[in-house]
Amino acid sequence: MKMKLKYIPNILSVIRIMLVFVFVALFFTDHVYAALVAFLLAGATDVLDGYLARRFQWITNLGKILDPFADKLTQAAVLLCLLPMRYWWVIGVMAFKEISIGIL
Repeated sequence: MKMKLKYIPNILSVIRIMLVFVFVALFFTDHVYAALVAFLLAGATDVLDGYLARRFQWITNLGKILDPFADKLTQAAVLLCLLPMRYWWVIGVMAFKEISIGIL
């Protein structure tokens, strides 16, 4: 079975979702620099999947669900990791952004 190229952005979104769990596991086991690498790699997959989907019109119904889900999961993971560190201002900024977007 041949994979269609239009599914590459969906595959990247799934990889990003898996990287969120890797990020959290590494962060809470005091492998902070490795967690940062996982986070940056997740960000790179987000940029790449968005570029490919728009550039080649590889937009799918599944991708319309996966990409925002991966984004929200990433944000939730970062909040979870920052919460014990008491970075309340970061949490406040992120919460304000999400509430503002939700209202608009």
